[in-house]
Amino acid sequence: MKKALLGISIVFSSLVVACVSTNAPDKNPSADDLESAYQLQYQLVQGVAFPVIGYKAGLTSEAGQKKFDVSEPIAGALFQQGLAFDRSAYLLSNYTNLMLETEIGFILNQNITQLVTAEQLPAMIKSVVPVIELPDLRFEDPENVSGHGLIVNNVGSNSVLVGKPIDVNTLDINQISTVLTRNGKTVIEGKATDAMGDQWQALAWLINRSLKTGYPVSQGNLLITGALGPMIPAERGQYDADFGKLGKLAFSIR
Repeated sequence: MKKALLGISIVFSSLVVACVSTNAPDKNPSADDLESAYQLQYQLVQGVAFPVIGYKAGLTSEAGQKKFDVSEPIAGALFQQGLAFDRSAYLLSNYTNLMLETEIGFILNQNITQLVTAEQLPAMIKSVVPVIELPDLRFEDPENVSGHGLIVNNVGSNSVLVGKPIDVNTLDINQISTVLTRNGKTVIEGKATDAMGDQWQALAWLINRSLKTGYPVSQGNLLITGALGPMIPAERGQYDADFGKLGKLAFSIR
């Protein structure tokens, strides 16, 4: 999938740069400020030529929220251009500040038009997949970015590498743990409950946040619920991810 390997960093950056003049506007933005950020994100996403194929949650840990001065997770859209399956290679020089996360993805079996609860969700899921997310933090000073800035920047949405789908009823999703290695050395260890303490709660939050922003949440959408373990800077090397019962993924960064 040659197109998918190119990413969407340059496309989205060209739209965002005119709207975000500083990395960190105000500390602890109000609810109104965050809603304004989501509406600006929505407008920018509509200007991207590539189809939206799902949504992503970010800052799903309390530590991440504290670092970026927000009181809840944040969310953005995923583009078809950034989607790849199984094994892929990525060129580090194509990105601004490429990062890596291990995540769990859910694929919907129906359209969702109303707010949901975690208890309703198992019946709405077609399958679950292992995911490597490769966000690109398009900021001059990534260490000084705010939650508001991340939202406007579509939470760094860039590329996702997706493994083979599994019936969600065949495993306890909250018992999944992950290990990512680079050239045989462990660089990430995480567990499913790193995302809001519960995958179903994280998924419900993401769906409801996407609906509130105005996005359609549709059958076949891929929804990724946040990092398991830390987000790390991408470095060149061969990566292998083990998600236990959820499967394995491999990719390289050159």
